[in-house]
Amino acid sequence: MNALIVIPARYNSERFPGKPLEMIDGVSLIERVYEKCLQTHAEDVIVATDDQRIFDHVQGFDGNVCMTSASHKNGTERIIEAVERLMDAGEEYECVINVQGDEPLINPKDINRLIAVFEEDDTDIATLVKRIDDVSSLSNPNVVKAVLTEFEDGVADALYFSRTSIPYVRDNEDLDLSETPFYKHLGTYGFSVEVLLSLATVQESALEKAEKLEQLRWLQNHYVVSAIETKNDSIGVDTPEDIKTVENILKSK
Repeated sequence: MNALIVIPARYNSERFPGKPLEMIDGVSLIERVYEKCLQTHAEDVIVATDDQRIFDHVQGFDGNVCMTSASHKNGTERIIEAVERLMDAGEEYECVINVQGDEPLINPKDINRLIAVFEEDDTDIATLVKRIDDVSSLSNPNVVKAVLTEFEDGVADALYFSRTSIPYVRDNEDLDLSETPFYKHLGTYGFSVEVLLSLATVQESALEKAEKLEQLRWLQNHYVVSAIETKNDSIGVDTPEDIKTVENILKSK
């Protein structure tokens, strides 16, 4: 597959301004993510940003980067602009992978598995999920839960995503995570180019507004989101405290 990875990176994060440039054991967060992406089967990797400091930093480590509008409401809009620019310049891709700029522990093999799904011509959108094995995660709204169809050949379709504990277990005192399938959604996405560009005209949906989850916009508008299970848990950097957590994980390997 002729795949492109786009890493959206903005400076003005509400919880952690400037985090793409934060150093993790001597290497910036955004460079660590970029290096992981270079280890995949993708044809090209590019950072899409709206900040000159990030732009200059990526160029400083010889990374590909493009400047995008500061008015984008989410990473998908930023990715669409970057892809349109590349296509206008004559580049051609079959699928686009969105790797979050705050995922320094993303596994390149999982990205390759996403790319491989697009060998099927009818794939709209693909993403990663992981079986939840910690009961405390069920009540954490920052852990997005995914409800899926049965897996066939390692791939399922997403039925719904939620910040609440779902599915609801009626006999909660007998909750057994080995029997009841709870899945955590990992925010790495793949899109066919045609589907990605079509999302530019899809308006925010009621479910998206309620849960603050963009993927619900796609489900409500009849796009099929394919889910691939992984055993690897990718820890995102959302706060300054997360930097130390990632450093400790890297030192333990």
